[in-house]
Amino acid sequence: MATALLKKASNSAAPGQYLGYGLQDVRLCHHLLKSAGGCSVSLEFIEDTAIHWPDGRVLLEQAKSALSGNPISDNSTELWKCFANWARLCSCGKVDPKLTKFHLYICPPKKGALVHLLHSASTKPEAAILLAEINKRVSKGKKLKACDPLISEFLSAGMDTCQNIIINFCLVSEPDPLEQIRELFRLSVFENSVEDFCSHAIGEAKNRIAALIRAGDSPMIDALEFRRRLQAFTRKYGARGLLVPTTEQPNNMQVRAILAATPIFVQQLMKVNTPDEALLRAIGDYLRSDADRTVWAADGRIVEESLNELHEGLKSHFQNVRDEVEDLMSEMDSETRGRKIYRDCIKHHEPLESQCVPSYFISGTYNMLADFATIGWHPQYSMWFKCK
Repeated sequence: MATALLKKASNSAAPGQYLGYGLQDVRLCHHLLKSAGGCSVSLEFIEDTAIHWPDGRVLLEQAKSALSGNPISDNSTELWKCFANWARLCSCGKVDPKLTKFHLYICPPKKGALVHLLHSASTKPEAAILLAEINKRVSKGKKLKACDPLISEFLSAGMDTCQNIIINFCLVSEPDPLEQIRELFRLSVFENSVEDFCSHAIGEAKNRIAALIRAGDSPMIDALEFRRRLQAFTRKYGARGLLVPTTEQPNNMQVRAILAATPIFVQQLMKVNTPDEALLRAIGDYLRSDADRTVWAADGRIVEESLNELHEGLKSHFQNVRDEVEDLMSEMDSETRGRKIYRDCIKHHEPLESQCVPSYFISGTYNMLADFATIGWHPQYSMWFKCK
């Protein structure tokens, strides 16, 4: 079997720091981007990740981080857990060992004498020789090792199954799991946006799986459909650049804590009788946009002057919206006019340094400005809230 050691990553790679995502999430995205049309990719369904072909063929992959220790040493329990699990899946009929590829993904590369022999075996006679050697490791009289029960479980699947697993086994190792994803984006986006688009792609794959699980569906994504959605996203934002979220949606406890503290921007929303759902969403947007500004500035993605320019642009838009509402809706009560001003403002789209921002960022920034009382939603907001 041909070697599957992938080419070395660039010196700028940071092994172990996968843009905030786990190794399985990265491999899920990798397979979605690389798999042929008609294939689906699953996460923690029958294996860490798996590729499912329409004709019934399957690729099962276990992903192991090797930043500390060596999961492919001859006596590694991690190594033999893989083979025992694959044997179990074959024995219970979940997969056909003749139609299944068994991959063990390691990052970064490590050495292991036996695993490389298993990787190289491509015929049943070669597999039989290796099985005889493996049998010796658990024969009576040998010192018991932690991996021995797992080896025994693998061997208990029978000669034919074990031979097919070995023949279809492949060791895949590379220094940086992100590099192949980066290579795909380098063809279509600016170099300084590659990491952001990688992060978006991995996050999109992870979120799609989470949504399927919440809906009670199998955690399996159609690869072609995923690529089409990602291609549309890249066409829309690739030429302009993208500032990606730096944090997830805050949890209910964090949002409720802000609500209980009733900062100025919350009081402003309450003053115009904003519905509870919109109020909670505004708090989440405020927290996420605040985190984004801090991280983007610290990473050098934006400069403070650009934020000031954005704030002035948003204040100008606010004034235009307010004037229009006062002209066209003067017969409405103050609270209704205030809610209209707020809704029209947070629907506004404005880039930051010519880069697109997440959907919640403008809303969060408007609420930040409201927290300083430089703007307000109630027509007489300045009577109650003084500019900081």
